[in-house]
Amino acid sequence: MIETMKFVKKAYLLSAMFLCATGEVLAQAQQVVSGNVTELFGNATEPVMGVNITVVNSQNRSLGGTITNVNGQYNLSIPEGEKNLTIVFSFIGMKTQRVKYTGQKSLNIRMESDAQQMDDVVITAARRDRNDMGITNKEMISAVQKVDMEKLIATAPVTSVEEALQGQLGGVDITLGGDPGTKSAIRIRGVSSLNGSNDPLIVIDGVPYSADTDDFEWSNANEEDLGALLNISPNDIESIEVLKDASATAVWGTQGANGVLVITTKKGRVGKTNFAFTSKWTYNVEPETIPMLNAKEYLALMQDALWNTVNYRGVSHGGDFLDNLINLSVINPDPNSPGYRAEYDVDTDWLDLVRQESLTSDNSISMNGGGEKATYRLSLGWLDE
Repeated sequence: MIETMKFVKKAYLLSAMFLCATGEVLAQAQQVVSGNVTELFGNATEPVMGVNITVVNSQNRSLGGTITNVNGQYNLSIPEGEKNLTIVFSFIGMKTQRVKYTGQKSLNIRMESDAQQMDDVVITAARRDRNDMGITNKEMISAVQKVDMEKLIATAPVTSVEEALQGQLGGVDITLGGDPGTKSAIRIRGVSSLNGSNDPLIVIDGVPYSADTDDFEWSNANEEDLGALLNISPNDIESIEVLKDASATAVWGTQGANGVLVITTKKGRVGKTNFAFTSKWTYNVEPETIPMLNAKEYLALMQDALWNTVNYRGVSHGGDFLDNLINLSVINPDPNSPGYRAEYDVDTDWLDLVRQESLTSDNSISMNGGGEKATYRLSLGWLDE
């Protein structure tokens, strides 16, 4: 029993010695730097609370850190096995201090103010162009396409807004009218209504463009009725933006459900009075159509059609068609009859009579200028189609 107690005492003693040795090794491996951080406030030294203290390696990467307490004291653990370490002290409004770590266990730092005196303050303003929706181009996230009319009308002989947009925008279908002065149909992303209007909302310089009369009915209007709704010269337009998706309804409400055409007109500019005159002449030629039959060719075609029917049915079953082919004066006229020359021997090309080549004249004159307080722009156009 006594020997057993001696063995237990030896075991406890060995365990205590092992724990002490382990604690000593850990203490040697995990080194800690302690100290105080102060500043000179007048003639007195005051502790600084909240100073950031970090230890960084040679690549300036942080390996750990701490902050000072209300008394300006700190304890910073130094990682094991790292070389070329630097301890960095930083605080807002004070100069950052860097101290090379060489195995110090105590390190006191006095922070210095980083106040700077400014000679003057320069405020610069940058212009931010906003569209009619009140946002800039960088902030625009909806489906928008923009057409620069100045570049477009310089190369294309267009006389209306619809002609200018033809083939320029994806998802915008434009059916040009056939009659002179007729407005074309504009459809943004197809037809959205069966009974109501499918025309987009037209906004000119931030103002919705309505019909000329108060009793104008969009649902029953034809192409001729819409002809006067967008009678604006392309020479007076600076740019056109097409808003396609439902975000346009956030600004214009249900009127913008079919899309919005945002038209920006040209404005006056500061400077001397400038005059500009443009004149365009366009010659339109109808392309060649399908060749038509003359009177004798058309009569021969009708005779061949009846004879082919008789052959298909047989002579015994095609009596009616055979009688028409022989006895019907319209199909088999008598060349010696009095009315043959007036009815069957006259070739009239009706398409040639109704078609005609057109000459379009588009003239415009404008003047613009102004000073620092006001600008002006006047324009006058004359279009003959």
